[in-house]
Amino acid sequence: MTLSHNNKDFQELDIFLRQSINDSLQNFLDENLKKHIDIFIKESFNQYVDEHRKIQRAYYTNTNAILDHLAAIKELYEKLEQTLEEVDSLKNSVENMLMEQRQKNGELQRKINCWEQSAIDFFRLLERAVDYETDERRLLINRILYGFNDLVKDFGIERIIPQENDYLHERFHEAIDEEESDIITGNIVKCISWGYRIGDKVLEKAKVVVAK
Repeated sequence: MTLSHNNKDFQELDIFLRQSINDSLQNFLDENLKKHIDIFIKESFNQYVDEHRKIQRAYYTNTNAILDHLAAIKELYEKLEQTLEEVDSLKNSVENMLMEQRQKNGELQRKINCWEQSAIDFFRLLERAVDYETDERRLLINRILYGFNDLVKDFGIERIIPQENDYLHERFHEAIDEEESDIITGNIVKCISWGYRIGDKVLEKAKVVVAK
């Protein structure tokens, strides 16, 4: 009976020790696990806070940069609007100047045309006078004619005075009649009225009679 009693005590002691060991081990594991969990939570939280702070700093930095850019864009837009207004104003001024200049050019061209026609009319008057006036007066008229010719020549006006037997140049001569002659057929027999030119521009062709 004593042995049996002892075995039972040992069994109970073994169970107690096992239970104690298990409880101690479990407590140890629970405490360590809790510490690790606490450390993990703290580290994760701190990391989250740091990341959140970084995001906030980046947000503020980007926000300030965006605001700076928006301010710069607004300023640039205002300058662009001002420049466009100045360009429109300049364009209107240039258009007005061009219009005024075209009007002045048109008026000047009309005066030039009038002056050219007046010069031609005066040449015609002198030409008729040379043909019909007396010899004494013809000398005076010729002096006037040569003086006027030299004067207008400086402005580019030249007379077209074909001579007998000259070749008929349709650009400068207009044949208004034909007559029998010993010269080459189609060549000029005589000049009826002078022509006039300015450079390559023919103001009026010389009227001639050609041989047939």
